[in-house]
Amino acid sequence: MRRRGGFTLTELVVCMAILAVLLALAVPGYSQHLQRARLAEARAALLENGHYMQRWYQLRGGYHQEGTLSWPPLPVLETGAFVIGFSSLAPSSENLDQASFIIEARPKTGSGLEEWLLKLDQDGNIRQCRQESGVENCRL
Repeated sequence: MRRRGGFTLTELVVCMAILAVLLALAVPGYSQHLQRARLAEARAALLENGHYMQRWYQLRGGYHQEGTLSWPPLPVLETGAFVIGFSSLAPSSENLDQASFIIEARPKTGSGLEEWLLKLDQDGNIRQCRQESGVENCRL
């Protein structure tokens, strides 16, 4: 009797087991890669906004809009996973006296990065903060 071409059930199960092991190894690495890429994209957007604010300060002598107590419009307001804006709604007298600002990148809901927060100050320092048990841990 002649054997037909094809795979046996055992061969298919072994192939599926090998694929499952490969996927189990690859998915966490891919997720970490996506997270690092999204954080890098947010850092780049913060730096672009920071450079814009420095140019604004050089041209106008302050970080606020002339005649008003409001921040200038930022060029980059969001990335794929983050929403970007100032940490306060309007500059305070303290911000104006110290010529300071903080721009934050807050994660969008459902982005998988809800525990992260990026902050840029007027000196160009980016702090990467993580919410753990209600406490904000930041590092440069």
